[in-house]
Amino acid sequence: MAESYANKLKSIKKHFKDGLSQRQIEIETGIPRRTIREYLHKLPPITNLVINDLHIPFHDETACNLMLRVASSLQPNIITINGDLIDMFAISKFVKGLDMMDHGLEKDIDATRAWLSNLRKKFPETKIWYIYGNHEYRWDAYIETRAAELRKLKGMTLAEQLDLEKLNIELIYSGMKESSILWGKLLIGHFNRISKHSSYTGKLLLEDKGISLIQSHCHRGGAHYKRVYDRALVAYENFCLCDLNPNYMDRPNWQQGFSVVYKDAASDMFHVQQIPIVHSNKYRVIFEGEVFEA
Repeated sequence: MAESYANKLKSIKKHFKDGLSQRQIEIETGIPRRTIREYLHKLPPITNLVINDLHIPFHDETACNLMLRVASSLQPNIITINGDLIDMFAISKFVKGLDMMDHGLEKDIDATRAWLSNLRKKFPETKIWYIYGNHEYRWDAYIETRAAELRKLKGMTLAEQLDLEKLNIELIYSGMKESSILWGKLLIGHFNRISKHSSYTGKLLLEDKGISLIQSHCHRGGAHYKRVYDRALVAYENFCLCDLNPNYMDRPNWQQGFSVVYKDAASDMFHVQQIPIVHSNKYRVIFEGEVFEA
């Protein structure tokens, strides 16, 4: 009897890890949902490390390495790349100065593929989601406007160029400038909206979408809370991991960092821990009582 019960719990855990809902697990196993819920309540929360706006090759390697050290300590269940991993500067509409001419498309794609390959090597069992942002969208926009006849040829998608399937990285892409994924009751996305001040972008998105969310794109940290009758909503702005002093902009109002989302295994309850990177003589973050520095 004990072995049978242990097998049932093992089956629940496996199906849950595969992403099945409680109802789907009930159908697959025949175990009552109440029993499934009771077991899931005993599991530790699911952890999701959310990073974004590296803008390779304009990323800050020290900030990225510090993030990876925290990730190694956390060993997250999920890593979400929330857009603009690659900059696509070579096919942008902006004027290219002479000092930017060495940023060729092939070179930058190779660098991004290598970064993803290293991420997968460090986290072989972790689920990785890659949400496209407006900079990844530049690839499709360029082909659509310059050579639409080539768009369906093998190897012509950015996902193929970056070896996402080979690296077992799940692509989340709407085909438009902004894409997102609804994880429980938290919407994680790279939305095409930005405001001048910290938390203003989150405030406006919360008004538009009426759901708790994490926004990248604005390169700032921030949080905006709102109570709607009996519901508490929150919108987070999730920093960036790119160079804070790029040679195409003079000292922008950006902040580096990332977030960890903890989600209850048995419900949609979540908690977001924002982790800013503090600059002094070194790069520093504090996570779970430990100071990480580089």
